[in-house]
Amino acid sequence: MPVTVLQQDWGAALGYDAAEVWRAWAPDLEHQTVTCGHFMAEEAPAVVVRALRDLLLR
Repeated sequence: MPVTVLQQDWGAALGYDAAEVWRAWAPDLEHQTVTCGHFMAEEAPAVVVRALRDLLLR
């Protein structure tokens, strides 16, 4: 099953690698770092919508 992980840039800056954690369960993984805070859908709605559309097409 395809999985998409969107990670806030501040989490990546702190050294948290969401892709590494999720890859153990999701070999078909797309990972993207997004410039925003905790409320990603409100702060970067175009990025979230694009990621969801891409996921549904996979």
